This record gives sequence, C-alpha cells and structure tokens, in this order.
Amino acid sequence: MKKMKKKLKYGFMVFALSLGLQLTANAQDMEFGIKAGVLYNMPSYGNNAVSHTDSKFGVQAGVFARTAGKLYMQGELTFTTFKSVYALQQKNYEPTFHQLNVPIQVGYKIVETDQMNLRASLGPQVNYNLKKNNAANSTNFKTFTYDGVVNIGTDINRFMIDLRYNHSLSKTSKELDSRNRMIGLSVGYKF
Repeated sequence: MKKMKKKLKYGFMVFALSLGLQLTANAQDMEFGIKAGVLYNMPSYGNNAVSHTDSKFGVQAGVFARTAGKLYMQGELTFTTFKSVYALQQKNYEPTFHQLNVPIQVGYKIVETDQMNLRASLGPQVNYNLKKNNAANSTNFKTFTYDGVVNIGTDINRFMIDLRYNHSLSKTSKELDSRNRMIGLSVGYKF
C-alpha cells in the first residue's frame, strides 16, 4: 500500500510538472480567473464505533488557469473550509477543516459557441490540511489526502458556473476509516 501511495504521489508530481510546462508553452492560449462557492460535505465512516454523523456546508475560493480549446486542461488553487460532525465512544467531535486544494482536470467542451459553452471534466485533486484536527483519542486527520473530481460547468461570456463532485481516494483518518465526499457549486469570472 505504501508503494502504491508513493507511486501515486510521484505520478501526480510528474503530471503537475507536465501540465505546468504545457501551460507555460501555451500561455497565449490561456484563460485565467477567480472562483468562489459553497460545498456540502458528506463524510463516510467505515469504523462501526462512529455514530451520529452529520453532513455540513462549507465555502471555497480560489484561482484557476485553463487552456483554450475544445479539449482542455484546468489547474486550480483553492482554499476550502468545512466542518464534520460525529461521535466516537460517547464523545462528540466537530472538527473544522481548513484546506488548500490543487485539482488538475482534463475536460471537453460539449457545446461551444461565441457566447457560451457547456463543459465536463475530471481529474485528481490533492488536499493539504492547514490545521491539525483530532480524529480520535490522540490521532489526527491526515495532512495530505487525494480525491477524484468530476465537474460539469458552463461559461457565459466571462462568467462561469460549476457543479463538482469530489470523492476521497485516500482515507482522511485510518482510525475512523473515513473518507470525504463533497458536492460544490461555484461561480467564477474569467479575465
């Protein structure tokens, strides 16, 4: 399992580096922008001792860069904050997460006109917890986690709307056997 995580980590770094090189080479064919929105966290727990779980809303804000073309790549840097609520061994926990997220997506513009487009994309996302949160007893949630991202969105002139689903590919806590699942709705503006 550790070897697989190591391979995934190095694979992601190579992918990010190659994306960065492509973005640098095609800077004149780039779209840049800002985005902000809400998300709904629906954590799942495999540990049977966890009870009274609750889904919570959160917020996100960030920047993005997207290659121009029918088939495109989009990289982002977002700040996300959300809560999780659960009980373990008669003790209630309500950690607040503050994360930096780096999703890298490959997408396709399904409909493309001068005024608008409809697009779909998917890809990996790396999450970095900026603050330690207790998961159980003396254990913490992991600092780095990885998600898979599926997105559908539209651009109307310079404005954009995205609906996204994130699903944890790695456990957020080994002791809780937990994974995050999130639905996010964001609006953005392209410069």
